[in-house]
Parts: sequence; C-alpha cells; structure tokens
Amino acid sequence: MDKRLDHALSNLAEEIDRVETARKGFGAVMKKIKGNIDLSRFPAIVTDTMETSLLTKLEATSLSGLRIAGVDGGLVRKRFRSMDILLTRAVAVIFQFGREDGPVVEFYPEAFPEPKVTPVLLALPSLEIDQLASLERVATELEATISVLDEFHTDLILVDGSLFYHPRDRPQRGSTAFAKFQEVMALYRQLYHKSRKKRTTLVGIVKDSRSTRMVQVLGEVLPHIIRDSSIFELMQDVDYRWLLKVSRDCDLLDTFLEPGERTFAFRYSSELTHNVNSASDELAIWSSSIWVTYLKTARDDLPLRIEVLMDQDSKDTKELDRALSAILPLSWQHPEYGIPTPILEADARARITGHEAQLIIDRLMALSGLTYTVLEKRRSRNPFSGG
Repeated sequence: MDKRLDHALSNLAEEIDRVETARKGFGAVMKKIKGNIDLSRFPAIVTDTMETSLLTKLEATSLSGLRIAGVDGGLVRKRFRSMDILLTRAVAVIFQFGREDGPVVEFYPEAFPEPKVTPVLLALPSLEIDQLASLERVATELEATISVLDEFHTDLILVDGSLFYHPRDRPQRGSTAFAKFQEVMALYRQLYHKSRKKRTTLVGIVKDSRSTRMVQVLGEVLPHIIRDSSIFELMQDVDYRWLLKVSRDCDLLDTFLEPGERTFAFRYSSELTHNVNSASDELAIWSSSIWVTYLKTARDDLPLRIEVLMDQDSKDTKELDRALSAILPLSWQHPEYGIPTPILEADARARITGHEAQLIIDRLMALSGLTYTVLEKRRSRNPFSGG
C-alpha cells in the first residue's frame, strides 16, 4: 500500500478513536445527570417547548384496534443525452390490528404499482434537475398520503421522512422547478388540513437526520450545568465542547438515550429561524404546529428523529406521546434496526430496483425505435471503462 495513503488512513483511525473515546466518556456522564437537568432554567429553550425535563420515558401501548399506515416513495433518475427520465412510486401499507391475530394488511394504490414515468426534456442546470427530481418524489408521496386519508380511516399515518420540505428542495423563484415547488407546497397544505379534519395523527419518521438542534441545546445548557462541582468533576476529563462541534443530534443522543426514552419536544419553527431559505413562505405558519423529538426505539440502533403534527392549541405532549407509544412496539423487531414495521414494508414496495428501471427503459427503446447509442451519454457507453 502507498505510504501516503497508509499515513492518511492511520490519521483517520486516530481521529475515529478520539471521537469514540469522547463519546463513551460523554455518554457515561450524561447517563448519570440526564434525569436532573431542568430546562426551565433556560428561557431561550423554554419558549420552544412545553417541557422542563431533558428526557421522558415512554411505555409501549397496545396496538389492538388501531389502524396505522406507513407511506414511502421511491425515485430513480435515468440520464440521457437529450432528456432525463424520472421514475417515481409511492406505496401506502395499512395495518389493522386486531385483539389476537396478526394485523390485516391493505395497500394503496396496490401492493406493487407501476412506477410513474416523467420525462424532463428541457436543458436545465444540474441543480434544477436535482430539485425537480426530489420534488417529483415528494409530490408522489404526498399524493399517496392524502389518498390514504380519503380512502381509509387511520389513527396514525407514518410518513418516511420529514413533515416539512427540505431547504435544498426550494428552487429560485422564476426557475423551471419553481412551479413544481408550488405544487408541492399546495399538497403539504392539503395534507395538514385533511389530517386535522380526519383527526388522524400525522408522523414523520426521519431515519438519517443530519440536524444539530439538540447539539446546540446541549451546548447552551452544559456550561451552566457543570458549574456544579460534582458534575464538573465527572466531566473534567471529557472534551465535550469539541465533541459537540463534530457531532450531529442522533450520534450524540445515542450515547445516553435508553430504549423507550425520548428527548424533550421542540417546535420545528425553532430550526427554521436558523435557515433563512426556509421561513419566508406561507407554510412557515404550520411549522409551529410540528413538534420534533428523538426517540430511542432499539437497543443498538441510533435514535429516530420523529415529527408530529399537533393541534395549534395543544398545551401538553399527550398527543405526541400517544403516537410514540404506538411506534415503540412497531419498532422492536430487531435490536439493531428500530424502524417501524409499516415504514419498512412501504419502503420495500416503493423502492424501484435497477432491474425494474432497466425493463422500463428497454420498453421505451422498443416503442421509440431509438437505440442506446442515440440516447445515452458518451461516458455511459465507454467501451474501455472495464464495466
């Protein structure tokens, strides 16, 4: 192996070891003090939460009599010389839980629907095509979720991903993708209104969150907490300030959350204040009704970021805790993978495989009479690539 590469890998291994050592030390301290952290001492935090405790322990509820849906979408983008082709699909899986037997399962629109094919014939910048593709997938998922609300009585709908659009999906006003963005915003508003009208609890399950909101909170709280001499003594060998700088919420919370524990819930809008690209549209008013928490569902898996749309007039977290207590038994199938079963099933059916995408493209070739030489980009048909 090249000495320069070996040296770089050795440095990386040392950095990983440093992070893991700091995480273990930090988690050991937090497990001892987490139950005694009083958020009411910090006015800036209290304005965005209804709670004073850092953590809450939840108990799993019985699923008997509940109807719970999971919704997920799939996207494949095929690039050609003169166009891009987007393949999207969304599937809802509805579980009706009885008293004793396993759940009765239904699907919307069906168990394995055909993907929707959307051509993009315009010569757009790469960023706009990326945004258009992402928005197309989101629109497909939102339409499926709205249809579930129309077709089924559901107590809980679990959506794979956030209940609010990602800032990177917002194109510049006047761009080609902006019309699609407006369509997606209208679908979000329709979903929020309809879920409230139907009295269905809408939940977003974010599996791989990159948020740092809880890291920021701990950065505000800990300098005051460790003024206590006994806590300072526990934390003195842990470089927690450095650890906070290199950590995301899920990684840090994993060091001290136990299965069934959740963090205090905060308003989604408190994150938007840190992102000027997100807060200037009419959806911003809804962000105050979306409450965010992190729940540890499996012993050896990272916590999930969970978003719940609640009534604007909510004075407590009862609605949120009811939803989370139902999510717990749905997520206990494996100690290393704590994703709720309805989401897992919807993901498996919505995913568009490479083989399936190739069959669609082959069919397009047959119907159009075109060849791959005409359609594909030069690098895709390089005979010397070794592929």
